[in-house]
Amino acid sequence: MTINPRDYDLDELRKMAKQQRPGNGMGDEETLDPAELGMAMDEGGDAPAGDSFRAGLYRELLPFLGSDGTEKPYLAALPENYAAEFVVFEWLEFLLMHSGYQGAEEALDYYEDIDWITDDVQSSLSDYLRGIDESGTNDGASLDVDDHMLSLVYVAKLHSMA
Repeated sequence: MTINPRDYDLDELRKMAKQQRPGNGMGDEETLDPAELGMAMDEGGDAPAGDSFRAGLYRELLPFLGSDGTEKPYLAALPENYAAEFVVFEWLEFLLMHSGYQGAEEALDYYEDIDWITDDVQSSLSDYLRGIDESGTNDGASLDVDDHMLSLVYVAKLHSMA
């Protein structure tokens, strides 16, 4: 059965992830096959580079899709510990390197609009963003789907640290 996460809502993905986890009687695989995530395979049985990256992001998100009752907004407040601060700066540097300051600010506004983060989190992240050195930024470039998926991974990581 081919599963494309874009075709399901969050609750359905949680149910499927729960069924795929080791020790639940459904198989003891530790990772999911990219074909199960709806990834196309080439003739050699490998996923193309873009699909492979995306499959890795889906795999990284699956542990966060547990049944903890997570609802939007996914990140209501930034965790207040050193590890979370490290993740925040890593995420913001990623956004800066791929889209520059304006693109990073627009991405944070977008994440707040679609309820991945709250207005308070967006404001705090914008404050952090202003304090990061601007060298090496890619002003004018826009973020693609994979960039936004990686941002969701960061949001999920920060949510799990709260």
